Formats: sequence, C-alpha cells, structure tokens
Amino acid sequence: MDIATVTKNAKQIATEWKAQVFERQQRTELQESDYNQLMSINVPLLGVPKEFGGLWTNLQSSGSSICKIIRILASGDPSVALSSTMHQGVLSPWRVGDVPDEYLEQWNTQKSEVFQTVLDGNWWGTIVSEPGSGGDSGLTKTATKLDSGLKYFMTGKKHFGSGSGRTSFMSTRAVPEGEETPDIFFINVKNLPWDGSKGVKLDNPWKGRGMRSTNSHAFTFTNFPATRIAWPGHATELMASNGGLGPVAFTSVITGVVDTAMEHCKSNLEKILVNTPKLKAFQEVEWTKAEQEYWLINQALENTLLSIDNGTSNRNNSLMLKETVAVLADSILNRLCKLTGGTAYTWYSPLGGWLEDVRALGFLRPPWALAYEQLFNMSMSN
Repeated sequence: MDIATVTKNAKQIATEWKAQVFERQQRTELQESDYNQLMSINVPLLGVPKEFGGLWTNLQSSGSSICKIIRILASGDPSVALSSTMHQGVLSPWRVGDVPDEYLEQWNTQKSEVFQTVLDGNWWGTIVSEPGSGGDSGLTKTATKLDSGLKYFMTGKKHFGSGSGRTSFMSTRAVPEGEETPDIFFINVKNLPWDGSKGVKLDNPWKGRGMRSTNSHAFTFTNFPATRIAWPGHATELMASNGGLGPVAFTSVITGVVDTAMEHCKSNLEKILVNTPKLKAFQEVEWTKAEQEYWLINQALENTLLSIDNGTSNRNNSLMLKETVAVLADSILNRLCKLTGGTAYTWYSPLGGWLEDVRALGFLRPPWALAYEQLFNMSMSN
C-alpha cells in the first residue's frame, strides 16, 4: 500500500458518497461505517511515518499528497473529511518534531507509543478550544495537577471536539501545574461514557449550521488523566514544525466542497441549455464570476502545495491561503445558490447545505477575528 493507492481508493469512496448526498446532508452524527471505510483504505496511516509502519515519508514528499486526498474525500462528505483530517494534524508534533538530546529518550518512547495506537486501529482527534477563548489556545484555562512524570489530571471545559465518539485519543491544551503557559497534552477517551462517571461529561452535542455531522461536541473534564507532550514547554516550536500543513488541510476540505458544488451546478446549467437557447443574463454573469473565483482558489491552493513540496511553506502563507479561500468559497456558493433560484433555499438541492459547510473555514480554527489579528501581526513583523 502506498499513497497513490490510497488516492485511487479515496476517489472510489468519494464517488459512492456523492451519490448519497441528500441522505448525508441530513445527518447530525458521524457514522462508524464511514470511519471503517477510511480505515479500510489506510487513511489513518497517512500520518504515521514509514519507519513505524505508516505511509508518511516527510513533509515535502507526503504533505501535499495528503491534502489532495482530503480534498477528494470532502467532495463526497465534508463532515467526515473534516473530522478525520484532525487525525493527520494532531500527529504532526511526533511526526516532524526534533527535540534536544536531553529529551530524546522519553520523546522516542512516547512517539513509538503514539504511532502504535494508530497501528492498533485507533483514530486521533482534537479538543483544544474553550468557551470564551475566541479560538485562541494561548488563553487556555484548563488546569492540570501533576501525577508523576508526564502524567497529569486535567480539569476544565472544552468544545469543538471534532470526531468525538469516533476517536480514541485526542490532543488538547492545558496549563501544567505550577506554570502559566498552556502546553500540548493528549487524552485517552476510548469507549468512555459521557455521563461524568469517568471524568468526562457531555455538556452540549454538536449543532453546527454547517459541517453538521462532525461530532464536534462540548465537554467538561474533571480530574481526567492526561499525558503531557514529551518535550515540555515547546508547543510553539512543535506545531510550527509542520510547515503550516494544518490550515492547508482544512482549506483542502473546503475546496473539495467547492469542487462538487461547481460540478453539480454546471451539470444543472447544461441540462437547462438543452431545452433553452440562453440562460438569464444574471445566471450567466454569476456563473462566470463563480468560475473566476474558483480559478483563484485553485491557483492559490496549488501554489501553496508547491511550497510544501519544495520546503518553503510557512504559517503565514498557509493562514493567508485559508482566509483567502474562506472568502472566495463563501462567495462562490452564494453565487451558485442565487443563480439556481429558490430550489437552492431548500433541502431538495444540496447547494444550501454546501454553502453552510464552506463557511466553516472562516468561522473555525482559527475564527475570523483571531485569524486576521495573526495575519496582521505577521505582516508587521515581516
């Protein structure tokens, strides 16, 4: 099995999912069968290095390929693609991080343990955000108490836990006891009840206007076991080492939605033109503008993927891509809905659902205000 084979199989799955679009858009929960399908074509192994039994070579060789697979899967089901994409992202610190010699032994031990969980058939996810933080992990309030070594007990509220119920392990942020700056932790949530009896209580099930079935639930954790990253206090360096792959992967999900929306709308327009000599002027203009914006998305994404391939990618470019595509994707889906007419306002057409799906790119990870603050600060620092 190699990445090319995963790509081929992902296309087959996406084609199957596309045929189920109306049923899938009504879902409000992730289905185990979808995750099993992804498991069957080795999607979880995309984020595991080859030396540990996975398919990852390095950022330059594997990063853009993973984003292309994510884009393909999102054209079939955006919610499944987005929630499962978190698996690839949260593994990145152990996949690409380099640590000083003094931490090397415990780092290698933890890295082996983390990747072995994937080989054993487990999915990883993320539950970092906290109510009132505005998406800024630097404002994390969740506290921890040291047990021993890298083992802690975590107490706090978290939300946007994508993949909840399908994931066995989740990456998070918490403030280590005796310190002020949040650090990376991970938790084992496999098969746990959500009634508080085991330290995790469901506060609110996910009710997104878009990405409706990502299971991005909200929880309260109380004295819950958590393991700290094996290079303590260096979350910024570890997350930066992935070359900005996270925002590019998220953007790939949204671009996959735009792909299928453009394909759907073009097919409908072609059917109309079989019996009608000409579209209304408004429809012609809106379609052409949508194509212009779609062209810009493709140019921006392809150039960013090339920067990953040649080793020049960075957080600034990746976040700029994310926010640019967020604006363009929203505009495109608005245009497609308007030129389609009243049907797009109903669930008889998938366009309205896709419009809400693409809006996730601007509202989440990070949300608009935080993203633009970060872009401005990076601009001034450069």
